[in-house]
Amino acid sequence: MIIITGASDGLGLQVAKLYQEAGKKVINISRRESKFANVNILADLRQGSDIQKAVREIKKLRQPLEAIINCAAVLSIQELGKITEEEVDRILTTNVKAAILLVSNLMSRIKKDGTDIVNVASSVGFKGYTKQSVYGASKWAMRGFSANLQAEFKGTPSRVISFCPGGFKTKFFKKATGIDNTKNAGNWMKAKDVARILKQTLDLPKNMEVSEIIINRKKFE
Repeated sequence: MIIITGASDGLGLQVAKLYQEAGKKVINISRRESKFANVNILADLRQGSDIQKAVREIKKLRQPLEAIINCAAVLSIQELGKITEEEVDRILTTNVKAAILLVSNLMSRIKKDGTDIVNVASSVGFKGYTKQSVYGASKWAMRGFSANLQAEFKGTPSRVISFCPGGFKTKFFKKATGIDNTKNAGNWMKAKDVARILKQTLDLPKNMEVSEIIINRKKFE
């Protein structure tokens, strides 16, 4: 079975669709149900108690846990000098804390099943941008978390992949900016194409670990 956080929308939804089509049991953890999930665990990933509840539900499932894909995230566009404590808490708890607690609480199951872990970061985690201090920090943090997990699981069947795509078409961007990039052909990547790369990477033989993959948006006239 495949666990995906945030499979109700965006990239997570497209990844869930691919796995359902491949005949895999998909477990979605998010505030809303995913139409491509076999099991929906409704949880607010900002809340530690909800993450604990999700972990208890997962531990009841007896099928081998093939992969955990930490996909849930929110975008923040906020000028330096105007950043609020509430915004820092919102971004870091959703984008970083949830992944850390989920993996940590499933550690024994991961080792038992040889579970692979994908942490969805961003190309934003490689350079700085204006108005994205909080969001950028969260994505740098996810890359750091992946590096530490690779050390933790060294010598085990579990692979850890830091997955860092550039901009692609989802409602993710509109929620933070009000700009709907899904209607702009431009050079934005398609979420289904990014999802395909993620799944193809996981489909590689277990003795091949792609430690980090960066997918930049190709701009051209």
